[in-house]
Amino acid sequence: MPNIEESIVPIKIAHLAEFVAAKKRISLQDALVYIYTNPMHRELYDERAKWWYLDTESLYIEFEKRRKATAKDVSFRAFEFYVFSVERYAAKHGMTSLQTMALFKRFGADLFILDNYDLLHTQDISFVLEDIEQFISKRK
Repeated sequence: MPNIEESIVPIKIAHLAEFVAAKKRISLQDALVYIYTNPMHRELYDERAKWWYLDTESLYIEFEKRRKATAKDVSFRAFEFYVFSVERYAAKHGMTSLQTMALFKRFGADLFILDNYDLLHTQDISFVLEDIEQFISKRK
């Protein structure tokens, strides 16, 4: 049975994405990139922090604070590759996408993929998945 964060956070993210898209006048896709590349996203799954209690606007304000503090831009292409990697890893390991994203967040594989996009996206997906598996196993 999933914990509360696994059930509520995707709903909160959907609402936040719509809010961000309207607030920043960007596409929904770009709003999702904004959310998933923000360090605050990882904290949404922390059951002790309970960030998902916040209303959408307050959550947006916290995301903005973190974005300004870390200021790392990720291209839409890199984010698409990240999502592709999540889906392929999930299929290979019999996991859901949400479980895979949580795993990647827990061990920092999400940042590994985004930080190494320029190299990884030129490789065959089987090699990319192997690199991700090795990265995670070293972090366990």
